[in-house]
Amino acid sequence: MCAKGIDVSDWQDPVNWQTVALSGMGFGFTKATEGNNFVADTFRKNWAAMKAVGMPRGAYHFYRAKWDAPSQADLFLRTVSLEIDDLPPVLDIESTDGMSNSAIVSGITQWLNIVEQQTGRRPIIYTYPGFWETIGGPTNFAAYPLWIAHYNVANPLVPRGWDGWTFWQYTQNGQVDGISGDVDINWFNVSREGARGSHVQYIQTLLQNKGFYNDRADGIFGSRLTTAIIAFQNAMGLLADGVVGIKTWQALASKRQPTSGVVVAPPPVAPPPVAPPPTSTPAIRLLDVCRYYQGFAHQDLALDWLGRQLNRAVADEFARRWRNRTDANPQPILMVNVCKSYKGFPHQDRALLWLQEQLATSILQEFSRRWRNPQPRAVSQSMGIRLVNVAEYYQGLTHQNQALQWLQGQISLVNLQEFARRWRQQSPSTQTSIIQLIDVCKYYQRMPHQQQALDWLQTQINSETIDEFARRWRG
Repeated sequence: MCAKGIDVSDWQDPVNWQTVALSGMGFGFTKATEGNNFVADTFRKNWAAMKAVGMPRGAYHFYRAKWDAPSQADLFLRTVSLEIDDLPPVLDIESTDGMSNSAIVSGITQWLNIVEQQTGRRPIIYTYPGFWETIGGPTNFAAYPLWIAHYNVANPLVPRGWDGWTFWQYTQNGQVDGISGDVDINWFNVSREGARGSHVQYIQTLLQNKGFYNDRADGIFGSRLTTAIIAFQNAMGLLADGVVGIKTWQALASKRQPTSGVVVAPPPVAPPPVAPPPTSTPAIRLLDVCRYYQGFAHQDLALDWLGRQLNRAVADEFARRWRNRTDANPQPILMVNVCKSYKGFPHQDRALLWLQEQLATSILQEFSRRWRNPQPRAVSQSMGIRLVNVAEYYQGLTHQNQALQWLQGQISLVNLQEFARRWRQQSPSTQTSIIQLIDVCKYYQRMPHQQQALDWLQTQINSETIDEFARRWRG
């Protein structure tokens, strides 16, 4: 499955959607309307072309706070005729037009309610962290799927009110075959057992609505949710792997009903005795690593570790195969960049399959362990927050300072001293004083050694502490 997709407007005209689909993009959004009188020139042809190539498609409305919300909703509904399998409508919120926070929140609430009532689909909210804070960081929209725009970071900062994202626009300068010039590229949050957050809670709610899940929507992707997902996938004729990729999410959010009988996951029963699990971790396919890569810190660390296990001859040959070239002295390629640039091209798949055959079983198993991040001290992904993003987005707000002071008190003196040494680029033998996390955020300048120090510190903090810090950080 592909977790990447694009969104376009009149700026990207023309778009060759067949080529876009063949390039590895798995879904697309196109601008439909703006304010109460603007319809994108390219909307109708983009809308039809996405359907023609079989790509999951969505349409968005750019909200203008200075116009009344009902007229904006009416324009969108008159312009976009959603079909049974289309993705939910999107409200793009990124302009205040000089209006008050209360007026903006009231207006977008009206738009969301009108469109949901008329379409039977709960809309997606698109925004970016800085803007959401600008309008006061309202927390009463957590029931809506979040599409967050946040560039040049390993993980997006999730605004207050949510604790996870569904779509992440990670660049506005992407290059995709079929489009001349820059284009926005997005990740879809592929979810599987072990995931947490409002994105998972929404999946549970959709499954409840379809009649496949009768447990509480608690935002925890457990084994019973996996069972329900597999039952739903079987009923819908989808690949029954228990993983919620874009195709499964599209089916969940659609108005299509299952073609076979509804199978609700049975109530929990006492499990029979089973043999203890094997001590070794099953090896993961490198193809799946690229397909499911989402830029999480533990994924990048695992990929960096794997790259260091390759000898020069293997690394050079892989680089040649990956680039489909025969260079005598190929430029080395980082495994992280392999995942970031993966598009499902045949030569890329062949290169990954070749590399998998060159690796010893022990290396693949250790990489799989690191990739799946089973360690109890591993970085938490459930709240979607990283210390690097905290430092980047720090604004000196009261609740941010309070959260940082709380976190400082949870970290041992030894780890704080080691972090300070790494932050200041001092030698291991240097005696150094600890540094306040508030000062770290104040003086953060995106320097590589600062990012490395923050990433190191995050690995020393258990997931429960990170989750509680994230809750406090978001107020």
